[in-house]
Amino acid sequence: MSRIADLNRRYAAAAAVGHNGVEIVAVGDPAGARLNAAVRGLLAAVRDDGPGLWDDLVGAAKALRSRLVTQPQPISVNPALIQASEEVRRQAGRLRGATADEALLDELAAAALAVGVSDPPLGAVLLRSVEEVGPSECVVVAASRPAQIAITNWLRATGARVFTAGELERQRPSVDQAYVVGPPRFFGSSLVTAPVTSAVSFLLPAWFRDRSIPQSVIAAYAEGAIRIEGRLFTEGDISEPAGTDGVPEMEEDFLPQPIWGARKSADREPGADEVVARKVLLSGNLAILLDDGDRIRALDLEQPPGERVVYTEVNAVRPGTYLLLRQGDTERGALYLAALDLLSTKGPAVDTAQKAWKEALARRLKEVSYPRAIRELRACGVRTADRARAWTDPTLMRPNRDEDFEALLKWLDIPIQPTFGLATMLRRAHHQASADLRDQLEKAVSEADLSVLERDGHWRLDIEREGVRGLIATRAIAISPFTEIVPRHDARVPFEDRSGQWLE
Repeated sequence: MSRIADLNRRYAAAAAVGHNGVEIVAVGDPAGARLNAAVRGLLAAVRDDGPGLWDDLVGAAKALRSRLVTQPQPISVNPALIQASEEVRRQAGRLRGATADEALLDELAAAALAVGVSDPPLGAVLLRSVEEVGPSECVVVAASRPAQIAITNWLRATGARVFTAGELERQRPSVDQAYVVGPPRFFGSSLVTAPVTSAVSFLLPAWFRDRSIPQSVIAAYAEGAIRIEGRLFTEGDISEPAGTDGVPEMEEDFLPQPIWGARKSADREPGADEVVARKVLLSGNLAILLDDGDRIRALDLEQPPGERVVYTEVNAVRPGTYLLLRQGDTERGALYLAALDLLSTKGPAVDTAQKAWKEALARRLKEVSYPRAIRELRACGVRTADRARAWTDPTLMRPNRDEDFEALLKWLDIPIQPTFGLATMLRRAHHQASADLRDQLEKAVSEADLSVLERDGHWRLDIEREGVRGLIATRAIAISPFTEIVPRHDARVPFEDRSGQWLE
C-alpha cells in the first residue's frame, strides 16, 4: 500500500471512530466480581491498619485482579492466572494468626480459588467475536507484551493476529475491526484518537468500573476538539456481590504498584565517589541504580538479527526497555579490563597514568567546592566542566573533546604528555573491546529463542561463552520517581530486589 493510500485509510478510520465512537463490551463475570469485592475489602483493611503487614497479600491480590482483566484465555491455557490465584491463597495463609480479620482472609482465598479454576467469561466473548467477524478481518490488541504472548498462544489455531498497541501502530494491518482486551484506561489515547481500524471494541469484565475513554492531551485546550464517545454493551450476568453496587472507587488504588519507600538521601551535592541515581526495577526480581551518566547497553528486539544489541541514552530508558547487564559488575568495569588486556605490555603504564590524573582530579575537587571547580574549568576552556565529577570514575577513559582534556590536565598541573597519549590509546582499545563484546553478544542473541525473553521478561546469556559470561537481558518494569545519592561503585550493578514482583 502506498503512503498516500495508507494516509487516506487512517483519515477514514479516524473519521469513522469519531462519528460512531467506540464499543465498550462489559462482560458479566460473577467469580471475578467476587474477587473484586474481596480486594476492595482488603484495601479498606489496609487503609485502617496501614501497610507493612498486608503488603505481599495486597500485591498478589492486585496482580490476580489485573490478570483477570488482561489475560482472559481459558484456565487450561492460562498458567499465569493459576499461579496468581495460588499466590493469593499462599499469602492469605501466611497472615493467619497475624490479624484478627480471619473472615476477610477466608473470603479472599475462596474468591481467588474460584477464579483459579474457572474459565474467564471474557475469553469466550472475545473468541466468539473474532470468529463472527473472521480472524482475517480483525485484530486483537493486548495490554502488554506478556498478555500478547499468552493470548497469541491461545488463539493461534484460529489464525487471529494479536498485537500490542505499539505494534498495531507500526504494522497497520489492513482490517476494519480491532478487539481491545482491557479497559480504555490501560491504553494510550492514540488507539482511539488516531485509530488504525475504523471500528474499535474494548472488552472488559463488567465489574471493572472505570470505562472512561482516553482523550488527546490537547483536547482540553483545542476549540472544537473531537471527543470520542463510548457505546456500552453488556453480556451475561453483570450482578455484583451485595453492598458493592454503586460504590465509587479509585482505579489507581487497585492496580499493581511498585514499592519505593521514602527517599533517604539528604539534599546535597554528591561526593567525588558518589553519583545521583534512580532505582530501576527489572524483571526477574532484580533492580539497578541507574546514574545520569552516558549510554547503557540494551537489546532492541524490533531490529533485524545482527543489529539488536544497541546502546541507548540513559534518559531514554523506559518501562519495557531491555537492558543488557553483567551480574556482580558493571559493563564499564569489565570493558576497562578488556581494553587493558588489548594493550598488552603497555597496559600497566596506561593504568598507572589513568589512576594518577584521576586521583589528582578527585583531590582537587575535595580542595575546592564543586561549583568553584566548574567555574575554574570553564574559565580554562573546558566546555563539559559539569562532567568533572564523572571523570574520576576509573572506567571513564577521558573527556571526549581533546581540548577539554588538555585544559583539564593543565588545570591539574599535569604535563599533557604522556598522559594525553596514553588515555587516547586506552580509549581506542576500549572501543575495540566494546565492538568485540557487541559481536559476541549479537552471536549469542541470534542463537537464542527470544520468545523466552519476551515471555518471562529476563534471560541469561550463554554463561559458558568467554566475554558473555554473567550477562543477562532483563526488561525494565518501573522507574523510581525520585533519585538517591549512592556510591559510584554501586551504580549499574544489578542486585536482587522484590519491590516489583507483582508488576510482571
